Amino acid sequence: MRFFSVALAASITLAACSSSDEEISADMRCLVGSYRVPTGDVIDVGLSSSDHLRWRVMSGEVGRVSRDEDGVWTGTTGWSDLPHTARLAMTACGDDGIEVNGIDSLQGHATRISHDIQDVRFTGADEELAGRLVMPAGSEPVPIVVLVHGSEDWSARDYAFLQRMLPAHGIGAFVYDKRGTGASTGQYTQDFDLLAADAAAAHRTALELAGARASSSGYLGGSQGGWVAPLAATLSQPDFVIASFGLAESPLAEDREQVQMELREAGYDDAVLDRARQVTDITGRLLASNFQDGAEDLARVRREWGDEAWFQEMRGEITGEMTMRPLWQFRMGYRFLGVGTSWGHEPVPVLREVGVPMLWVLAGADREAPSAPTRQILTELQSDGHIIDIAFFPDTDHGITRFVEAEDGSRQGLGYAQGYLEMLVDWSRHQAFTQTYGNAELSPFAAPPLDDLANED
Repeated sequence: MRFFSVALAASITLAACSSSDEEISADMRCLVGSYRVPTGDVIDVGLSSSDHLRWRVMSGEVGRVSRDEDGVWTGTTGWSDLPHTARLAMTACGDDGIEVNGIDSLQGHATRISHDIQDVRFTGADEELAGRLVMPAGSEPVPIVVLVHGSEDWSARDYAFLQRMLPAHGIGAFVYDKRGTGASTGQYTQDFDLLAADAAAAHRTALELAGARASSSGYLGGSQGGWVAPLAATLSQPDFVIASFGLAESPLAEDREQVQMELREAGYDDAVLDRARQVTDITGRLLASNFQDGAEDLARVRREWGDEAWFQEMRGEITGEMTMRPLWQFRMGYRFLGVGTSWGHEPVPVLREVGVPMLWVLAGADREAPSAPTRQILTELQSDGHIIDIAFFPDTDHGITRFVEAEDGSRQGLGYAQGYLEMLVDWSRHQAFTQTYGNAELSPFAAPPLDDLANED
Protein backbone atom coordinates (compact mmCIF):
# COMPACT_ATOMS: atom_id res chain seq x y z
CA MET A 1 0.00 0.00 0.00
CA ARG A 2 1.75 3.04 -1.27
CA PHE A 3 1.84 5.87 1.26
CA PHE A 4 4.91 7.87 0.30
CA SER A 5 5.44 6.96 -3.32
CA VAL A 6 7.70 9.77 -4.52
CA ALA A 7 11.38 9.34 -3.71
CA LEU A 8 12.40 12.12 -1.36
CA ALA A 9 16.01 12.16 -2.45
CA ALA A 10 15.10 13.41 -5.90
CA SER A 11 12.44 15.87 -4.85
CA ILE A 12 13.32 17.21 -1.43
CA THR A 13 13.56 20.77 -2.70
CA LEU A 14 10.18 20.78 -4.44
CA ALA A 15 7.54 23.02 -2.91
CA ALA A 16 4.72 21.11 -4.53
CA CYS A 17 4.10 18.20 -6.80
CA SER A 18 1.28 17.39 -9.15
CA SER A 19 0.40 14.74 -11.66
CA SER A 20 -2.13 14.43 -14.42
CA ASP A 21 -3.72 11.44 -16.00
CA GLU A 22 -2.36 10.35 -19.35
CA GLU A 23 -4.14 11.56 -22.44
CA ILE A 24 -5.96 8.57 -23.89
CA SER A 25 -7.09 8.69 -27.50
CA ALA A 26 -10.67 7.99 -28.57
CA ASP A 27 -9.39 5.09 -30.69
CA MET A 28 -7.86 3.45 -27.59
CA ARG A 29 -10.95 4.02 -25.49
CA CYS A 30 -13.27 2.41 -27.99
CA LEU A 31 -11.30 -0.87 -27.87
CA VAL A 32 -11.99 -1.19 -24.15
CA GLY A 33 -14.70 -3.70 -23.24
CA SER A 34 -15.61 -7.22 -22.19
CA TYR A 35 -16.05 -9.77 -24.96
CA ARG A 36 -17.66 -13.21 -24.94
CA VAL A 37 -16.47 -16.20 -27.00
CA PRO A 38 -18.90 -18.91 -28.21
CA THR A 39 -18.04 -21.15 -25.21
CA GLY A 40 -19.38 -18.45 -22.91
CA ASP A 41 -15.98 -17.45 -21.52
CA VAL A 42 -15.22 -13.76 -21.17
CA ILE A 43 -12.09 -11.76 -21.96
CA ASP A 44 -11.87 -8.22 -20.68
CA VAL A 45 -9.75 -5.70 -22.57
CA GLY A 46 -8.83 -2.57 -20.64
CA LEU A 47 -6.33 0.24 -20.64
CA SER A 48 -2.83 -0.33 -19.33
CA SER A 49 -1.43 3.02 -20.45
CA SER A 50 -2.11 5.55 -23.17
CA ASP A 51 -0.76 3.14 -25.82
CA HIS A 52 -1.03 -0.33 -24.23
CA LEU A 53 -3.97 -2.55 -23.40
CA ARG A 54 -4.30 -5.24 -20.74
CA TRP A 55 -6.48 -8.32 -21.14
CA ARG A 56 -7.81 -10.48 -18.33
CA VAL A 57 -9.84 -13.69 -18.17
CA MET A 58 -11.70 -15.29 -15.27
CA SER A 59 -9.14 -18.06 -14.90
CA GLY A 60 -6.69 -15.41 -13.70
CA GLU A 61 -4.59 -15.15 -16.87
CA VAL A 62 -3.48 -11.58 -17.64
CA GLY A 63 -1.42 -10.02 -20.41
CA ARG A 64 -0.24 -6.63 -21.62
CA VAL A 65 -0.39 -5.97 -25.35
CA SER A 66 0.51 -3.30 -27.87
CA ARG A 67 -0.20 -3.07 -31.59
CA ASP A 68 2.50 -4.55 -33.83
CA GLU A 69 3.32 -3.49 -37.38
CA ASP A 70 0.64 -5.86 -38.75
CA GLY A 71 -2.02 -4.30 -36.55
CA VAL A 72 -2.23 -7.30 -34.19
CA TRP A 73 -2.04 -6.75 -30.44
CA THR A 74 0.71 -8.88 -28.86
CA GLY A 75 2.74 -8.66 -25.69
CA THR A 76 3.76 -10.11 -22.36
CA THR A 77 2.44 -12.23 -19.50
CA GLY A 78 0.82 -10.53 -16.53
CA TRP A 79 2.87 -7.57 -15.36
CA SER A 80 6.16 -9.19 -16.40
CA ASP A 81 8.46 -8.98 -19.40
CA LEU A 82 7.87 -12.67 -20.22
CA PRO A 83 6.27 -13.22 -23.64
CA HIS A 84 2.73 -14.53 -24.02
CA THR A 85 1.16 -16.33 -26.97
CA ALA A 86 -1.98 -14.15 -26.90
CA ARG A 87 -2.89 -12.45 -30.18
CA LEU A 88 -5.80 -10.03 -30.31
CA ALA A 89 -7.06 -8.70 -33.63
CA MET A 90 -9.11 -5.54 -33.12
CA THR A 91 -10.11 -3.39 -36.05
CA ALA A 92 -12.06 -0.18 -36.46
CA CYS A 93 -13.63 1.75 -33.65
CA GLY A 94 -17.25 0.71 -33.28
CA ASP A 95 -16.79 -2.93 -34.28
CA ASP A 96 -18.59 -5.27 -31.92
CA GLY A 97 -16.04 -8.06 -31.87
CA ILE A 98 -12.40 -9.11 -31.76
CA GLU A 99 -10.44 -12.19 -32.78
CA VAL A 100 -8.67 -14.02 -29.97
CA ASN A 101 -5.87 -16.56 -30.31
CA GLY A 102 -3.23 -17.98 -28.01
CA ILE A 103 -5.24 -17.96 -24.76
CA ASP A 104 -6.39 -21.27 -23.30
CA SER A 105 -10.15 -21.83 -23.78
CA LEU A 106 -10.57 -18.49 -25.53
CA GLN A 107 -10.11 -18.90 -29.25
CA GLY A 108 -11.83 -17.31 -32.23
CA HIS A 109 -14.36 -14.53 -32.51
CA ALA A 110 -15.43 -12.76 -29.32
CA THR A 111 -18.44 -10.44 -29.28
CA ARG A 112 -18.61 -7.27 -27.22
CA ILE A 113 -20.91 -7.57 -24.21
CA SER A 114 -23.48 -4.81 -23.93
CA HIS A 115 -23.89 -3.13 -20.54
CA ASP A 116 -26.34 -0.50 -19.27
CA ILE A 117 -24.11 2.45 -18.33
CA GLN A 118 -24.97 5.66 -16.48
CA ASP A 119 -22.32 8.32 -15.91
CA VAL A 120 -22.97 10.68 -13.03
CA ARG A 121 -21.42 13.46 -10.97
CA PHE A 122 -22.18 13.35 -7.26
CA THR A 123 -21.08 15.10 -4.10
CA GLY A 124 -18.73 13.26 -1.78
CA ALA A 125 -17.66 14.54 1.64
CA ASP A 126 -16.93 17.99 0.22
CA GLU A 127 -15.97 17.47 -3.43
CA GLU A 128 -17.70 16.69 -6.70
CA LEU A 129 -16.83 13.17 -7.83
CA ALA A 130 -17.19 11.51 -11.22
CA GLY A 131 -18.89 8.12 -11.07
CA ARG A 132 -20.32 5.45 -13.31
CA LEU A 133 -22.88 2.70 -12.75
CA VAL A 134 -22.36 -0.31 -15.03
CA MET A 135 -25.17 -2.88 -15.02
CA PRO A 136 -25.75 -6.13 -16.89
CA ALA A 137 -28.12 -5.47 -19.76
CA GLY A 138 -31.74 -6.22 -18.89
CA SER A 139 -34.19 -5.46 -16.12
CA GLU A 140 -33.69 -8.21 -13.55
CA PRO A 141 -32.46 -7.29 -10.05
CA VAL A 142 -28.75 -7.89 -9.43
CA PRO A 143 -26.24 -7.20 -6.63
CA ILE A 144 -24.41 -3.88 -6.86
CA VAL A 145 -20.73 -3.60 -5.87
CA VAL A 146 -19.16 -0.21 -5.13
CA LEU A 147 -15.48 -0.38 -6.08
CA VAL A 148 -13.36 1.35 -3.42
CA HIS A 149 -9.88 2.51 -4.41
CA GLY A 150 -6.58 1.44 -3.03
CA SER A 151 -3.81 4.03 -3.01
CA GLU A 152 -3.99 4.60 -6.77
CA ASP A 153 -3.71 8.21 -7.88
CA TRP A 154 -5.22 7.72 -11.32
CA SER A 155 -8.73 7.51 -12.75
CA ALA A 156 -10.56 4.37 -11.66
CA ARG A 157 -13.16 4.99 -14.38
CA ASP A 158 -10.37 4.63 -16.92
CA TYR A 159 -8.44 1.72 -15.43
CA ALA A 160 -10.64 -0.38 -13.09
CA PHE A 161 -11.41 -3.55 -15.02
CA LEU A 162 -13.94 -4.91 -12.50
CA GLN A 163 -16.40 -2.25 -13.67
CA ARG A 164 -16.81 -4.46 -16.77
CA MET A 165 -15.82 -7.92 -15.56
CA LEU A 166 -18.41 -7.98 -12.77
CA PRO A 167 -21.34 -6.90 -15.01
CA ALA A 168 -20.23 -9.46 -17.61
CA HIS A 169 -20.96 -12.06 -14.92
CA GLY A 170 -24.24 -10.66 -13.68
CA ILE A 171 -23.06 -8.23 -10.97
CA GLY A 172 -23.59 -4.47 -11.17
CA ALA A 173 -20.60 -2.22 -10.47
CA PHE A 174 -20.27 1.40 -9.43
CA VAL A 175 -16.86 2.94 -10.10
CA TYR A 176 -15.74 6.49 -9.36
CA ASP A 177 -12.64 8.64 -9.55
CA LYS A 178 -11.44 9.33 -6.04
CA ARG A 179 -10.98 12.95 -5.09
CA GLY A 180 -8.06 14.57 -6.87
CA THR A 181 -7.96 11.98 -9.66
CA GLY A 182 -9.52 11.70 -13.10
CA ALA A 183 -12.55 13.95 -13.51
CA SER A 184 -13.19 14.41 -9.78
CA THR A 185 -12.43 17.65 -7.98
CA GLY A 186 -10.30 18.15 -4.89
CA GLN A 187 -6.86 17.06 -3.81
CA TYR A 188 -5.62 13.47 -3.69
CA THR A 189 -5.52 12.24 -0.12
CA GLN A 190 -5.11 9.12 1.98
CA ASP A 191 -7.28 10.45 4.79
CA PHE A 192 -9.41 7.36 5.43
CA ASP A 193 -12.28 9.30 7.01
CA LEU A 194 -12.66 11.54 3.96
CA LEU A 195 -12.32 8.60 1.58
CA ALA A 196 -14.88 6.58 3.54
CA ALA A 197 -17.35 9.46 3.41
CA ASP A 198 -16.81 9.65 -0.36
CA ALA A 199 -17.36 5.89 -0.67
CA ALA A 200 -20.57 6.09 1.36
CA ALA A 201 -21.78 8.85 -0.98
CA ALA A 202 -20.91 6.62 -3.93
CA HIS A 203 -22.98 3.83 -2.37
CA ARG A 204 -26.00 6.10 -1.98
CA THR A 205 -25.63 7.31 -5.55
CA ALA A 206 -25.35 3.77 -6.90
CA LEU A 207 -28.58 2.74 -5.17
CA GLU A 208 -30.39 5.84 -6.44
CA LEU A 209 -29.34 5.09 -10.01
CA ALA A 210 -30.02 1.35 -9.81
CA GLY A 211 -33.44 1.73 -8.21
CA ALA A 212 -35.42 -1.51 -8.17
CA ARG A 213 -32.64 -3.36 -9.98
CA ALA A 214 -30.50 -3.44 -6.84
CA SER A 215 -31.16 -6.77 -5.15
CA SER A 216 -28.35 -6.11 -2.65
CA SER A 217 -25.34 -3.84 -2.40
CA GLY A 218 -21.89 -3.72 -0.88
CA TYR A 219 -18.32 -2.51 -1.08
CA LEU A 220 -15.24 -4.12 -2.59
CA GLY A 221 -12.02 -2.50 -1.39
CA GLY A 222 -8.55 -3.62 -2.43
CA SER A 223 -5.31 -2.86 -0.59
CA GLN A 224 -5.82 0.49 1.18
CA GLY A 225 -9.50 0.05 0.35
CA GLY A 226 -9.48 -2.68 2.98
CA TRP A 227 -9.33 0.11 5.57
CA VAL A 228 -11.71 2.43 3.77
CA ALA A 229 -14.51 0.02 2.78
CA PRO A 230 -15.37 -1.20 6.32
CA LEU A 231 -15.26 2.39 7.53
CA ALA A 232 -17.66 3.37 4.74
CA ALA A 233 -19.95 0.52 5.80
CA THR A 234 -20.36 2.16 9.21
CA LEU A 235 -21.55 5.33 7.45
CA SER A 236 -24.13 3.60 5.23
CA GLN A 237 -26.32 0.52 5.02
CA PRO A 238 -24.69 -2.03 2.71
CA ASP A 239 -25.47 -5.73 2.69
CA PHE A 240 -21.86 -6.88 2.53
CA VAL A 241 -18.20 -5.81 2.45
CA ILE A 242 -15.29 -7.42 0.58
CA ALA A 243 -11.72 -6.52 1.56
CA SER A 244 -9.00 -7.91 -0.65
CA PHE A 245 -5.25 -7.94 0.10
CA GLY A 246 -5.85 -5.42 2.88
CA LEU A 247 -4.94 -5.38 6.54
CA ALA A 248 -6.81 -5.58 9.84
CA GLU A 249 -3.84 -3.78 11.39
CA SER A 250 -2.99 -0.09 11.35
CA PRO A 251 -0.87 1.57 8.64
CA LEU A 252 1.94 1.81 11.18
CA ALA A 253 1.71 -1.92 11.83
CA GLU A 254 2.01 -2.51 8.09
CA ASP A 255 5.30 -0.63 8.00
CA ARG A 256 6.55 -2.62 11.00
CA GLU A 257 5.57 -6.00 9.55
CA GLN A 258 7.07 -5.17 6.18
CA VAL A 259 10.41 -4.23 7.75
CA GLN A 260 10.37 -7.46 9.78
CA MET A 261 9.63 -9.58 6.72
CA GLU A 262 12.28 -7.93 4.56
CA LEU A 263 15.02 -8.35 7.16
CA ARG A 264 13.96 -11.93 7.89
CA GLU A 265 14.14 -12.76 4.18
CA ALA A 266 17.61 -11.18 4.09
CA GLY A 267 18.74 -13.69 6.72
CA TYR A 268 18.96 -11.54 9.86
CA ASP A 269 18.43 -13.17 13.26
CA ASP A 270 15.97 -12.47 16.06
CA ALA A 271 18.30 -10.01 17.78
CA VAL A 272 18.34 -7.79 14.68
CA LEU A 273 14.58 -8.16 14.25
CA ASP A 274 14.09 -7.00 17.83
CA ARG A 275 16.23 -3.92 17.19
CA ALA A 276 14.35 -3.19 13.97
CA ARG A 277 11.08 -3.42 15.91
CA GLN A 278 12.40 -0.73 18.25
CA VAL A 279 13.18 1.48 15.26
CA THR A 280 9.73 1.08 13.67
CA ASP A 281 8.09 1.81 17.01
CA ILE A 282 9.99 5.12 17.04
CA THR A 283 9.21 6.06 13.43
CA GLY A 284 5.58 5.18 14.09
CA ARG A 285 5.44 7.46 17.11
CA LEU A 286 6.94 10.27 15.06
CA LEU A 287 4.32 9.93 12.32
CA ALA A 288 1.37 9.49 14.68
CA SER A 289 2.40 12.58 16.72
CA ASN A 290 3.17 14.76 13.69
CA PHE A 291 6.86 14.56 14.64
CA GLN A 292 6.32 15.75 18.22
CA ASP A 293 7.31 12.48 19.90
CA GLY A 294 10.34 10.31 19.14
CA ALA A 295 12.99 12.59 17.62
CA GLU A 296 15.48 12.04 20.44
CA ASP A 297 14.97 8.29 20.31
CA LEU A 298 15.50 8.23 16.54
CA ALA A 299 18.76 10.15 16.98
CA ARG A 300 19.84 7.64 19.66
CA VAL A 301 19.26 4.51 17.55
CA ARG A 302 21.00 6.17 14.61
CA ARG A 303 24.05 6.69 16.80
CA GLU A 304 23.95 3.14 18.13
CA TRP A 305 23.08 1.17 15.00
CA GLY A 306 23.27 3.53 12.03
CA ASP A 307 26.48 2.01 10.67
CA GLU A 308 25.20 -1.56 10.82
CA ALA A 309 24.15 -3.24 7.57
CA TRP A 310 20.65 -4.17 8.71
CA PHE A 311 19.89 -0.57 9.67
CA GLN A 312 20.88 0.65 6.23
CA GLU A 313 18.81 -2.10 4.58
CA MET A 314 15.53 -1.24 6.33
CA ARG A 315 12.80 -0.19 3.91
CA GLY A 316 9.16 -0.85 4.79
CA GLU A 317 6.52 1.63 3.74
CA ILE A 318 8.05 4.62 5.51
CA THR A 319 10.81 3.69 7.98
CA GLY A 320 13.55 3.36 5.35
CA GLU A 321 12.79 6.82 4.00
CA MET A 322 12.84 8.32 7.49
CA THR A 323 16.06 6.68 8.69
CA MET A 324 18.23 7.24 5.61
CA ARG A 325 18.44 11.03 5.98
CA PRO A 326 18.33 13.73 8.68
CA LEU A 327 14.89 14.04 10.25
CA TRP A 328 14.59 17.73 9.30
CA GLN A 329 15.09 16.78 5.67
CA PHE A 330 12.51 14.01 5.83
CA ARG A 331 10.03 16.39 7.47
CA MET A 332 10.57 18.97 4.72
CA GLY A 333 9.80 16.41 2.06
CA TYR A 334 6.88 15.00 4.04
CA ARG A 335 5.40 18.46 4.33
CA PHE A 336 5.19 18.74 0.56
CA LEU A 337 4.72 15.10 -0.43
CA GLY A 338 2.67 13.69 2.44
CA VAL A 339 -0.93 12.92 1.52
CA GLY A 340 -2.75 13.07 4.84
CA THR A 341 -2.46 9.36 5.60
CA SER A 342 -4.49 8.23 8.62
CA TRP A 343 -1.51 6.71 10.41
CA GLY A 344 -3.40 6.32 13.68
CA HIS A 345 -6.34 4.43 12.17
CA GLU A 346 -7.22 1.30 14.16
CA PRO A 347 -9.29 -1.07 12.03
CA VAL A 348 -10.41 -3.64 14.63
CA PRO A 349 -12.95 -1.36 16.38
CA VAL A 350 -14.35 -0.53 12.94
CA LEU A 351 -14.61 -4.21 11.99
CA ARG A 352 -16.45 -4.90 15.23
CA GLU A 353 -18.94 -2.19 14.30
CA VAL A 354 -19.66 -3.57 10.82
CA GLY A 355 -22.85 -5.57 11.17
CA VAL A 356 -23.01 -7.21 7.75
CA PRO A 357 -21.17 -10.22 6.25
CA MET A 358 -17.58 -9.57 5.25
CA LEU A 359 -15.17 -11.45 2.97
CA TRP A 360 -11.45 -10.99 3.49
CA VAL A 361 -9.13 -12.27 0.76
CA LEU A 362 -5.47 -12.55 1.81
CA ALA A 363 -2.24 -13.15 -0.11
CA GLY A 364 0.08 -15.62 1.59
CA ALA A 365 3.34 -14.15 0.26
CA ASP A 366 2.32 -10.49 0.32
CA ARG A 367 5.43 -8.32 0.60
CA GLU A 368 3.54 -5.05 0.63
CA ALA A 369 0.93 -6.01 3.23
CA PRO A 370 2.15 -9.09 5.16
CA SER A 371 -1.03 -10.98 5.96
CA ALA A 372 -0.23 -13.35 8.86
CA PRO A 373 -1.23 -10.94 11.67
CA THR A 374 -4.41 -9.97 9.80
CA ARG A 375 -5.38 -13.62 9.37
CA GLN A 376 -5.03 -14.15 13.11
CA ILE A 377 -7.05 -11.03 13.94
CA LEU A 378 -9.85 -12.04 11.57
CA THR A 379 -9.96 -15.56 12.99
CA GLU A 380 -10.38 -14.09 16.48
CA LEU A 381 -13.18 -11.84 15.23
CA GLN A 382 -14.88 -14.89 13.70
CA SER A 383 -14.69 -16.63 17.06
CA ASP A 384 -16.32 -13.59 18.66
CA GLY A 385 -19.32 -14.02 16.36
CA HIS A 386 -18.55 -11.53 13.59
CA ILE A 387 -19.72 -12.79 10.21
CA ILE A 388 -16.42 -12.93 8.36
CA ASP A 389 -15.36 -15.36 5.65
CA ILE A 390 -11.61 -15.65 5.08
CA ALA A 391 -9.91 -16.84 1.88
CA PHE A 392 -6.15 -17.30 1.98
CA PHE A 393 -4.29 -17.77 -1.30
CA PRO A 394 -0.82 -19.17 -0.51
CA ASP A 395 2.15 -18.20 -2.68
CA THR A 396 0.50 -15.03 -3.97
CA ASP A 397 1.69 -11.45 -3.68
CA HIS A 398 -0.17 -8.17 -3.27
CA GLY A 399 -3.20 -8.15 -5.54
CA ILE A 400 -3.67 -11.94 -5.10
CA THR A 401 -1.19 -12.34 -7.93
CA ARG A 402 0.94 -15.29 -8.99
CA PHE A 403 4.61 -14.46 -9.55
CA VAL A 404 8.06 -15.71 -10.43
CA GLU A 405 10.97 -14.74 -8.22
CA ALA A 406 14.48 -14.06 -9.50
CA GLU A 407 17.66 -15.00 -7.65
CA ASP A 408 17.96 -11.44 -6.36
CA GLY A 409 14.51 -11.72 -4.78
CA SER A 410 12.71 -9.48 -7.26
CA ARG A 411 9.32 -10.64 -8.47
CA GLN A 412 7.38 -10.44 -11.69
CA GLY A 413 3.61 -10.80 -11.57
CA LEU A 414 2.14 -13.43 -13.90
CA GLY A 415 -1.59 -13.07 -13.27
CA TYR A 416 -4.22 -13.56 -10.59
CA ALA A 417 -4.57 -16.73 -8.54
CA GLN A 418 -6.86 -19.29 -10.12
CA GLY A 419 -10.30 -18.97 -8.57
CA TYR A 420 -9.84 -15.45 -7.23
CA LEU A 421 -12.05 -13.63 -9.73
CA GLU A 422 -14.70 -16.38 -9.60
CA MET A 423 -14.75 -15.96 -5.83
CA LEU A 424 -15.43 -12.24 -6.08
CA VAL A 425 -18.40 -12.91 -8.36
CA ASP A 426 -19.82 -15.78 -6.29
CA TRP A 427 -19.45 -14.06 -2.94
CA SER A 428 -20.92 -10.80 -4.23
CA ARG A 429 -23.99 -12.77 -5.25
CA HIS A 430 -24.37 -15.17 -2.31
CA GLN A 431 -22.26 -13.79 0.57
CA ALA A 432 -20.91 -17.30 0.89
CA PHE A 433 -18.42 -19.66 -0.71
CA THR A 434 -20.24 -21.89 -3.18
CA GLN A 435 -17.30 -24.01 -4.39
CA THR A 436 -13.56 -24.38 -4.11
CA TYR A 437 -11.43 -21.63 -5.65
CA GLY A 438 -8.08 -22.85 -6.93
CA ASN A 439 -5.87 -23.66 -3.97
CA ALA A 440 -7.42 -21.06 -1.65
CA GLU A 441 -7.66 -22.06 1.99
CA LEU A 442 -11.25 -21.19 2.92
CA SER A 443 -12.32 -20.36 6.47
CA PRO A 444 -16.04 -19.60 6.34
CA PHE A 445 -17.85 -18.12 9.29
CA ALA A 446 -19.49 -20.79 11.40
CA ALA A 447 -22.44 -19.66 13.49
CA PRO A 448 -22.24 -20.82 17.10
CA PRO A 449 -24.39 -23.85 17.96
CA LEU A 450 -27.92 -23.12 19.17
CA ASP A 451 -27.01 -24.52 22.59
CA ASP A 452 -24.31 -21.86 22.95
CA LEU A 453 -26.77 -19.13 22.02
CA ALA A 454 -29.22 -20.44 24.57
CA ASN A 455 -26.54 -20.41 27.24
CA GLU A 456 -25.75 -16.79 26.45
CA ASP A 457 -29.41 -15.93 27.12
